[in-house]
Amino acid sequence: MRSKTIAALTSKMDSIPTLPTVAFRVIEITADPDSSANDLMNVISPDVSLTTKILKIANSPFYGLTRNVDSLQHAITILGFQEVRTLVISTVVFESFKNIERNAKFDIRKFWKHSLVCGLAAKIIATDLGNKSNEFFVAGLIHDIGKLVIYITLPDEFSKVEETASTLKLKFMNFQIEESILGITHDEVGLRLLEKWMFPENLLTAVGFHHRPQETDKKSLLPIVTHIADMLAHIYEMQADGEGEGNLLKVESLCPGIIKMAKSYGIEWNEADLNRLQQAVTESVAKETDTLSLFF
Repeated sequence: MRSKTIAALTSKMDSIPTLPTVAFRVIEITADPDSSANDLMNVISPDVSLTTKILKIANSPFYGLTRNVDSLQHAITILGFQEVRTLVISTVVFESFKNIERNAKFDIRKFWKHSLVCGLAAKIIATDLGNKSNEFFVAGLIHDIGKLVIYITLPDEFSKVEETASTLKLKFMNFQIEESILGITHDEVGLRLLEKWMFPENLLTAVGFHHRPQETDKKSLLPIVTHIADMLAHIYEMQADGEGEGNLLKVESLCPGIIKMAKSYGIEWNEADLNRLQQAVTESVAKETDTLSLFF
């Protein structure tokens, strides 16, 4: 079953839109230590829509800058290469899938809302650990991109997974349903898409291992942060839907290996800390609602 599913996904992967040339060039330029701010500006500036969006987000509360950013060059200078790259990746990923319509089988708005909450949660956890890079936000934002690939390429199988997973109390465990029905999980599929798109290695690792961070051989904080952020995002949604009764945060029994890994990075896995993070996520979603609309 696994080999047949992978073969079907691979053969239909060409139906997934490719990233715009500007995104490929931005990724290349920001990975080249010899590139300059002018190189980056010359690639982005012809795309008026993307330039406008970068300036709007740079001037939003999301960054909390104390001065107005009035030009693309200024944004690159103030935010830096990596932050501009995260903005470009965030916007072009959404643009690539913006034509997916909401229907009875798949609520695309709910999907992006979960992705946004996960991105905010990842940013909160990273900041808590002293890392303020918005790359964590991007990792959370695109962590479930593989689900969109499955939805587009294998719609019947996707519907079966969603129907079966709807009975789960802990929604962040639905990848186990994918494994049993498809023989492959959305994190693996997402990794294949991002490899095709030539994404940076750290984002490949974050997306491809967000359900199994203990299995990665890369020394990176991104997978474990994305894993916990995904869990917090699902719990936020369950509580918002009135399903948050009980001790949802007492999940120590889920995977001792992940608990151990989290603690090795300084992430305490106790009820008090998780509740504190959960409260921070709730407050951040309320605070950033207007800002998030700028991304999309």
